Amino acid sequence: MALSHHVVSQSSLSRRRLLAGGLVLTCAGALAACSSGTASRAASASAAGGALTIGLTYTPNIQFAPFYMAKKDGTYAANVTLHHHGAQDGLFDALQSGQEQLVVAGADEAVVATSNGSDLVVVGGYYQSYPACLIVPESSSIKAPADLKGKTVGTPGRKGETWYALQLAMSTASLTESDLTIQDIGYTQQAALVGGKVDAVVGFSNNDAIQIRQAGTPVRTIQVADRIPLVGVSLVTTRSLLDSRRQDLETAVKASIKGMTAFVKDPDAAVEATKEHMDDLKVDQTQAKRAREVAVATGKLVSGDGSHPIGSVRVDDVAAMIEFLTSHKLLGDKKTPKAAEVCVPLGQ
Repeated sequence: MALSHHVVSQSSLSRRRLLAGGLVLTCAGALAACSSGTASRAASASAAGGALTIGLTYTPNIQFAPFYMAKKDGTYAANVTLHHHGAQDGLFDALQSGQEQLVVAGADEAVVATSNGSDLVVVGGYYQSYPACLIVPESSSIKAPADLKGKTVGTPGRKGETWYALQLAMSTASLTESDLTIQDIGYTQQAALVGGKVDAVVGFSNNDAIQIRQAGTPVRTIQVADRIPLVGVSLVTTRSLLDSRRQDLETAVKASIKGMTAFVKDPDAAVEATKEHMDDLKVDQTQAKRAREVAVATGKLVSGDGSHPIGSVRVDDVAAMIEFLTSHKLLGDKKTPKAAEVCVPLGQ
């Protein structure tokens, strides 16, 4: 979330803080603490065609409204539930333990995880445009990635979509790390930028940039490349689940795409659906208005430039992404992902 690009709460689809809601499974307090026996039973249940849980990474947020809308409208089958991760849960842990059958996460992050030994498959799209970008004050002299030379750039960390985006920005401008100062700032983009600690930050166009503006600081976003060979927030499953529950997964992907289409068309309905998951939006009209702004910006990522159908994902794009990640030494050494194996579009 891309998702999020990428989320955490209304104040932060930005990565490790994105989504911890009321559907968290209780297993010694956290999924990570579940016993192997529980995980085994969950995996057996999912293989037998039981519940199908879609993991929405991190805290409830308007950026997950397509899934809220599909659930609210009865578009999903009755056995589909939505599950927000806890703050300490790994992006793919619940999926691989059998607690989830689909997860909303970056296709690039899934490919990197696969190269480190996971067996993940991207089966549907969500963001058609990549959310990570450079964010600078409106008055900044930085107009393009090349202008980062000699500047200080803040990043949440040296992994995930913001890190991949920064690598691409440097590659676009023929810069190396010695040409600029990279500062790890966690998820404090707004404070670091407003406080002048950095000249630019890497964040998400539909999340961080909007929140900084909403807080009163005018900023601009800068694309990290004219053509971005990265695939953002998508629908991800495991190879074993794809083999055992392909029809269930395809039905869920199709329903999710209907939710995405409704989301793009009606941001007001998106806000209403999200109110069931975020009480703040029910009682605070300012927060509801701000959430709508995020919904509109996220809708632009979901629809992209209109050249590809909403909810689609393409093997050729994944192949180009793998080539980029490989050339920039961003993949692990346990497995070399192949595009046709890690990208199996369903519902298209």
